[in-house]
Amino acid sequence: MIAKEYWRLWHFSKIGVMALALFAILSVFISENFRVKREQPYYKDKIQASKLASLAFEILQPEIKKKKKFESKETDPAGSGLVGEFLTPVTSNSGSLSAKQTSINPNFAAVFIYFLKKAGLREGDTIAVATTGSFPAVNICLYAAIETLKLRPIVISSASSSQYGANNPDMLWLDMENFLYLNRIFSTKSRFSSLGGIQDQAIGISAEGKRLLKEGIERNHISFLSSYGFSDSIQIRMNAYKTEANKSPLKLFVNIGGGTTIFGTSIGKQVFRNGLLMGLPEDVDVPDSVIKEFLSKEIPVLNVIQIETMARKFHLPIAPKVTPKAGEGKIFVQEEYNPWIVCPFIFILLGGLFVLTYGKKSSDLLPETIH
Repeated sequence: MIAKEYWRLWHFSKIGVMALALFAILSVFISENFRVKREQPYYKDKIQASKLASLAFEILQPEIKKKKKFESKETDPAGSGLVGEFLTPVTSNSGSLSAKQTSINPNFAAVFIYFLKKAGLREGDTIAVATTGSFPAVNICLYAAIETLKLRPIVISSASSSQYGANNPDMLWLDMENFLYLNRIFSTKSRFSSLGGIQDQAIGISAEGKRLLKEGIERNHISFLSSYGFSDSIQIRMNAYKTEANKSPLKLFVNIGGGTTIFGTSIGKQVFRNGLLMGLPEDVDVPDSVIKEFLSKEIPVLNVIQIETMARKFHLPIAPKVTPKAGEGKIFVQEEYNPWIVCPFIFILLGGLFVLTYGKKSSDLLPETIH
């Protein structure tokens, strides 16, 4: 008979293996049930900004409702006043109701703190800002973050709004902004405003609508940016930012919404993603736009579009029925495993495995021979 060799598969104490397995199960149970809440980076600034945004929502709400013709529980279930109507004379284009409802969250101010800090901004830095009437709540959250970090913003706003935005002719975004400024909630205010909409000239809006937009710009004492065409509009905006900066270097451009002048053609909206942009893409011929102008000058861009996508990324609720409280969510605090519990368990388990594996006599691990 030919001799055959094999390794014995079981040299370990069954009681030892079972004890180690039970200890591993207990370790997992304890680790899962004794997690710790960990404050996320820039926690204090995030809390401060979110509370300021919440205060602005609260102060602004009765003023908006005084000038609203009607309220709808379907469109604005939280009763914030910041969700507008389906169609008015100053409505520029279509808009997502769900996105507008999602934007009514003061904790977006914490999202702005995260991005502004990530961009490396410091107190006193000058930034260029483009706001839109389409997302007044997001504008407020940005202002709250700017105030918290004590930045120097140069703001150009678009007066018109898409559906469900600040499209009440008697309470445009410019009116909301001015109200908060006069009540000393914010020191930030638009220095210039365009009509907004298609090609930044409110193409498609009626003559009456354009008149109402211009009246809104005038009554809020904001300089009107008028242009002769698309390219002219880009240059006028860039010149305005440069002039107002007054030799101070612009450290960031923040854009809210999908303005045509900001993105260029529809290709621009596909190329310039949501979030912080640090440079132009190398493999795409980018259309002329305000974003392209800044990136070509090596000035980073914070592009705030696709509000629901951004909300999901930062674990904020989609279209909440009640306005969230300031300081709620994983962007402030997250549950994590407690290293003072997990690490000892890992070392004990590794030690147990070592003892079971190498604690036997060497003779027990020699191969057997069968004849």
